[in-house]
Amino acid sequence: MHVRPSLTVETAAQALAQWWELAGLEPFDLGPVQRARAQAVQRQAVETPVPEAKITPARVNTAKKPVDALAEAQRLAQSCTSLDALYKALESFDGCGLKANARTTVFADGRAEAEIMVIGETAGREDDEIGKPFQGPEGDLLTKMLASIGLDRQHDCYLTCLIPWRPPGNRNPTAEEVALCRPFLVRHIELAAPKAVLMVGGLTAQTLLSTSDGIMKLRNRSFDYGLGDNAKGSSAYAQCLFSPAYLLNRPRDKALAWQDLLRFEQKISALGVATRGRNGAKGT
Repeated sequence: MHVRPSLTVETAAQALAQWWELAGLEPFDLGPVQRARAQAVQRQAVETPVPEAKITPARVNTAKKPVDALAEAQRLAQSCTSLDALYKALESFDGCGLKANARTTVFADGRAEAEIMVIGETAGREDDEIGKPFQGPEGDLLTKMLASIGLDRQHDCYLTCLIPWRPPGNRNPTAEEVALCRPFLVRHIELAAPKAVLMVGGLTAQTLLSTSDGIMKLRNRSFDYGLGDNAKGSSAYAQCLFSPAYLLNRPRDKALAWQDLLRFEQKISALGVATRGRNGAKGT
């Protein structure tokens, strides 16, 4: 199973500066508070394996009619009572044509028991090759972004994405494809039952919040995301964040993303979310 190396104390302290350097911007002093946050990230992370992705040959497209496929997606998702069952349900679902050309079903990464859930938009090329979300340059940037507020990606977060199958040529998913994948993501969140949800990218936020508002409007707001009747908690704090791909193309908006990260940090601290970087209380 592919696992990213844990952040060291030395690299964690420089994570935010490295993030800005990726954009060719002048690094700045983090200040004593943020340096302390970054330095609090520990070397070791206790891993809870997520279902191992299986690399398979391209499948024959046997997608059902849209109405039938959506009903089946909803039925399959709601029938799942565990994350492992949900992964198997996704693997068995042939109602979305994207699955036919994908190498893997991109399900999750990180630690399933983590109290922070990070949700991206669409599986990319590197994600499809490995079977885990947030790989490649975008994943590296996300790791630095999380580390800048003291979060260890592999220990403190549970990561997934809205569209688990890479669209051909990395094109945008259609409205129908989004609708077919949404029931599985909603159930994924309910089963994971996090205390805080970070919706990364406009498509993720629009889909989960059932809104047409863009990311620029949504990023300044906080949401109470319902977790369903079968979840451990009734709701989770939710917030939007620019996607790493967007920030790599528009580095000038990293200042806004930093503001959003600081707001998220303050909220999860107030909620008492357990993280290795802050109190070492979870998974130690």
